[in-house]
Amino acid sequence: MKAEDKFQILKFLIMLVNSFFGILGISIFGCSAWILFDKSSFISVLSSEENVKFVAGGLFLIGLVVVGVSLLGCVGVHIENRCFIVFYLCFLLTIVLGQVFITFFLLLKRNQIERILNESVDDIISKYGGSNSQTAWSLLDSVQKSAECCGRKNPSDWQTNALLQVQNMSDIYPCSCFNGTCSLVLSKEIYEFGNGSHIYTMGCGEKLNYWFEQNVFVIVGMDVGLLVIQVVQFALGVQIYWTIGLKMKERHSRNLLDAAEQSMPSDAAVRHSDQDYHQPNDHRLEQWLQNGGECQEYAGKSYDQYQDQHYRAQSNPEPSSHIYKQKNNDAYDQEDTRKTFGQYEDWLSQHYDDVDYPQTSNGLYNKGYIQNDDHRNNYYYS
Repeated sequence: MKAEDKFQILKFLIMLVNSFFGILGISIFGCSAWILFDKSSFISVLSSEENVKFVAGGLFLIGLVVVGVSLLGCVGVHIENRCFIVFYLCFLLTIVLGQVFITFFLLLKRNQIERILNESVDDIISKYGGSNSQTAWSLLDSVQKSAECCGRKNPSDWQTNALLQVQNMSDIYPCSCFNGTCSLVLSKEIYEFGNGSHIYTMGCGEKLNYWFEQNVFVIVGMDVGLLVIQVVQFALGVQIYWTIGLKMKERHSRNLLDAAEQSMPSDAAVRHSDQDYHQPNDHRLEQWLQNGGECQEYAGKSYDQYQDQHYRAQSNPEPSSHIYKQKNNDAYDQEDTRKTFGQYEDWLSQHYDDVDYPQTSNGLYNKGYIQNDDHRNNYYYS
């Protein structure tokens, strides 16, 4: 599979997992923010203890980091930046370690947290109906109605209420403890008490423990599932990191090949260069041989012009063994000229591989021409 195809598949998977992880982070962030900043929440009432605030602050920080890490991973994969992927993996590992730390903290501090919650609920029950903590009363009423429970351990916990002890009345409970009609005995805008026996018999603490026992596997499954998702995220992040590296190598190789192809000459130029390298003088030799007739004619004309001028300068030229005649008043056949040019062609065929043959051949030709001129001059002036 090509690196590009593999990258697209991994990109889709990590985007999908990051989206789910981001939604989970938003949920954790929202819950922790509600715990810390909503003064009307039940947890906020119980959060006077430092341990509860510490747990809520930890959840707030984890939720914020989860959202940021999800966005960082999506951006890093989209722009194919390996540095972003490295930061994403580091933060993801930090989240996993933080999650494990919180889990072990809750397990180790379970009894202490449970004791703190019990003490807080008992304090609310004892002060119910007083001059303050109206928010706590409303929350406790809401919990007892929704959970169908009364008191923390059982309904007898309400005998510790300061207001009921002053009234010296029995079988009086808040109306939130009744599972039917509540006969009002004490009523104000902030609380209502009724008299009767049609109340919930299970305490809220016992109800909470029962709910936890029924859903313990669901809670553990959610925790393990979240951990598995984070492991999958980490594995996908590592694969994305290596795949981006492979893509960069392939892109670099393609760029090198393109640059090499652009710098290489065309096939025709290569063939021409090879021909010039192996036989650098063949085309020049052929040109000289093809133009041999023209060279011979030119040499004959030059020599005949010289002979004609010399002949006219002599008042009574002597006959010579050299036979020349005028053709059409401008060209003469000269035997010595043909000999000289024939010697030049023989020399050229023997030395055509020499790169500097034009200069050498020209020098030899001129030398032969001058020697022939000296021979002719000696002949005419002798």
